[in-house]
Amino acid sequence: MTPPAILHRPGEQALRHSQMARYRDWLQGAFETQVADYQALHAWSVADIERFWQSIWDYTGVLSAGAPGPVLESHALPGARWFPEARLNFAENLLRHALQGDAEQPALHARSETRPDFTLSHGELLAQVAALAAWMRETGIGPGDRVAAVVANIPEAIIGMLAAASIGAVWSSASPDFGTAGILDRFGQIEPRLLICVNGYGYGGKVFDRTAQALELQRSIPSVEQLLMIRNVPDIALPEAVTDWQSALDQHAGAEPQFAALPFDHPLYILYSSGTTGVPKCIMHGAGGTLLQHSKELMLHS
Repeated sequence: MTPPAILHRPGEQALRHSQMARYRDWLQGAFETQVADYQALHAWSVADIERFWQSIWDYTGVLSAGAPGPVLESHALPGARWFPEARLNFAENLLRHALQGDAEQPALHARSETRPDFTLSHGELLAQVAALAAWMRETGIGPGDRVAAVVANIPEAIIGMLAAASIGAVWSSASPDFGTAGILDRFGQIEPRLLICVNGYGYGGKVFDRTAQALELQRSIPSVEQLLMIRNVPDIALPEAVTDWQSALDQHAGAEPQFAALPFDHPLYILYSSGTTGVPKCIMHGAGGTLLQHSKELMLHS
């Protein structure tokens, strides 16, 4: 088979000023490691995995409570444990711009079929995360508790995830265009204490009411103690039996951000397999591994 033609090859100028090139230059000074090109860098990253991941920790500036300690406790599989002495918080690392004085810069631009466009600054994002986390703590949500969300791709999804992560709760989400049975197949396994739902969503010029589905999910999952609903469609009224998202934020406006210092492998997300061979299987992702992997991909490759 003839190999496909190369569609694009970056020039030397682009290569020299890429994020990857900056990291390679930094490696030479900080780790006394010299790699000639991307292929050599990749080879080093898999040959010396402990120094590589320590370099990613240092280069991306992970915020942690004290020194991270050893990188890898054991190379055995299963059983390998990364950064066993590290204590960090996923949300604190994602909100570092607001915490380090960059509060006025835009963090999120939101565009929707059902609401006017709006922008949240880093400071506004931090304030809303802190308020929601305070509400969660008041309702009894703590480390290890599951927070399940049926949310559209909206800022509240990010705020909810960061609030849960800030206190060590475990986040799991599903799209509101899923059928009720498909959501129950997923959330029914994880025993969430808090359920967050949008009241509806827009797609293709149509609006879909999801309040009845949210109430059915609340009734069908015995572990759910609270239903928090987001007014994603302003014209759809909220049922009386739910807590309004904005009211929860307003109750704790001005709350101070708090971030639990948790083990590197503390649970962060529950994702799911496709469900093509039965009920979807739960897939747990740890906070530290997710943070380092995302930092590497977004700060070097992107």
